[in-house]
Amino acid sequence: MGKIEEPWEPFDIQVLIEGQWERLLVIPDREEPKYALFDQENSIGLVWTEEAAQGRVWCAEGLIAKELVDQVGEQIDQYYLNKPE
Repeated sequence: MGKIEEPWEPFDIQVLIEGQWERLLVIPDREEPKYALFDQENSIGLVWTEEAAQGRVWCAEGLIAKELVDQVGEQIDQYYLNKPE
């Protein structure tokens, strides 16, 4: 029997920062559709989606660079698209 993963289990993503691939830990919130991001042991902020006139957009607060928000969102989406059932 396979392991049943909860939707709030932490997972890793990789983002390209100044030409280097960096690993970030993503911890889904149990109550809201938000994701806490950590660079090693340091919190770098929260990301979440909102509906806007141009469609779904990724938003953030905290120390995360504005330039990384969409890249982080794409990686989170890819994780859920490729996650085995």
